[in-house]
Amino acid sequence: MPRQFKVTVNGREYEVAVLELTSGSAGQSSGQMAPAMPVASAGSASAAPAPAAAAPRQAPAAGAGDVVAGMGGVVVEVKAKVGQTVAAGDQVVILEAMKMKTPVIATRAGQVTQVHVAAGDAVEAGQALVTIG
Repeated sequence: MPRQFKVTVNGREYEVAVLELTSGSAGQSSGQMAPAMPVASAGSASAAPAPAAAAPRQAPAAGAGDVVAGMGGVVVEVKAKVGQTVAAGDQVVILEAMKMKTPVIATRAGQVTQVHVAAGDAVEAGQALVTIG
């Protein structure tokens, strides 16, 4: 008996039926899987996929004084504080991605006017982390 699952692919949600094949069952023996096919949801007459999930919220565009994340990850530590004076090359945030900690450095000298993230926040590449005025 197939089991029903909801799967999201590229922001679109699909309901799929999966039949578990065990070593003693008849089925494909080549090791390749059949392509996934949309399955009609209960009470639905069509086989169209479920409506797309809401798009993730976009981060505001970075401004001229913003120090941005070079990659997606999780903020481990925020070293800069509002009002602090930093030099170009100073560490302002530490990000972790794929179990590697990466310092994010100030791209210019100045005073920190805003800190946009906190430890534990997930960030995307290009997202503003700190603003230097």
